[in-house]
Amino acid sequence: MDARYPGPNGLSNAMPLTAVAILPNRSLAQEFLRALPESQAFRIVAEWTGYPLPSKLEAQLRQSRPDVILIDVSADLVQSARLIETISGVSRPVPVIALHTANEAAALLACLRAGAAEFLYAPFTPELQRQAGARVATLLPTEREEHTKRGRLVVFTSAKPGSGASTLAAHTAFALHEVTGERILLADFALWSGTIRLLFKLPGAPSLAEALEAAEANRLNADPETWAALVQRKGGVDLLPSPGALSTGHADPSKLRRILDCARPVYDWVIVDLPTVFERLSLLMLPEADHGFLVTTPELPSLHLTRKAVSLLAQVGLSLDNFKVIVNRAGRADEVTLEAMAKIFKAPVYATFPNDYLSLHKSLSAGQPIGPCVLERALWEFARALCSQPRVEAPAPSLSTDAGRTLTYR
Repeated sequence: MDARYPGPNGLSNAMPLTAVAILPNRSLAQEFLRALPESQAFRIVAEWTGYPLPSKLEAQLRQSRPDVILIDVSADLVQSARLIETISGVSRPVPVIALHTANEAAALLACLRAGAAEFLYAPFTPELQRQAGARVATLLPTEREEHTKRGRLVVFTSAKPGSGASTLAAHTAFALHEVTGERILLADFALWSGTIRLLFKLPGAPSLAEALEAAEANRLNADPETWAALVQRKGGVDLLPSPGALSTGHADPSKLRRILDCARPVYDWVIVDLPTVFERLSLLMLPEADHGFLVTTPELPSLHLTRKAVSLLAQVGLSLDNFKVIVNRAGRADEVTLEAMAKIFKAPVYATFPNDYLSLHKSLSAGQPIGPCVLERALWEFARALCSQPRVEAPAPSLSTDAGRTLTYR
């Protein structure tokens, strides 16, 4: 973290808290920003002059990782409260300071209910800014928490159902185990269309349903004993299949993130099979992953939807640093070359996998990981490539060519 304050009563700060500011009311914005040079409480790294879409805000928070969010609630209390709720639901919640032109009780209550940590109203004196910054700083993770061991998160999604993303996710987990000998968790987050249970002929429980119940009851911990009771084991890999019964509701993304947060200190690798990329859960998970893969096939419908998916991901603020395109079931007889596919997607093809139907059918019939074949060799090469890549924090969005310049969004 960039800043540490001595406490609510200590007004001297070493460095300002990095902040994303959402300030539609420009009169309020001018008054707040006017006191910043003297207070040195916050360093604005991005400023929105209107309320952003939740998806765009979520993407930016995961990339720029600010210490605090400053949000004007005077322009539209309802919309700003929804954004505060959105911020509170991300995997790494960011403290929110709500800003208003006056001390309105109704606005204060609405903001606190939505999850705001502070409520400031004009005049925004330097002293009040420093005090708010000091209180918020006590909510930030400590250095020890920041450096807790976390296994690598690898996620697979697709633009079109049936592209083989689940199959690749599942067998990549086993390939990583064979290559590294490390602890691997394979989790099926495709709640309605998950196939991990089918691939390996798993019983109905335990499953993701039990993990969600544990997260809901605050019984989910980041220790091997907890996870031993929640997973099924196959070939040295721990499996967390989707629920056996068809789910009728939407799982809370915050609970699924809680599952990942508790799994990553226990496992060296967490492999997640996601629903299609057009679902909100996948859009939320992709920017959090160390490695994200968008799976397509050479068929024209899949290519068409993948092009739309790449465009969508760019619109919500994700770059090619956040995901890579994989072509599954590729072969020499494909009418569209890999170079042509890359032009269609406007994204390079990171890897290809052969169409080894007979080997997969044999594996599925036995309920076992895939045996020696051309596809297994491709998976092992893929696993080795993953291991060779250094862990890199997601870069901040490069939306300005001037170093140090505050980014302004509209």
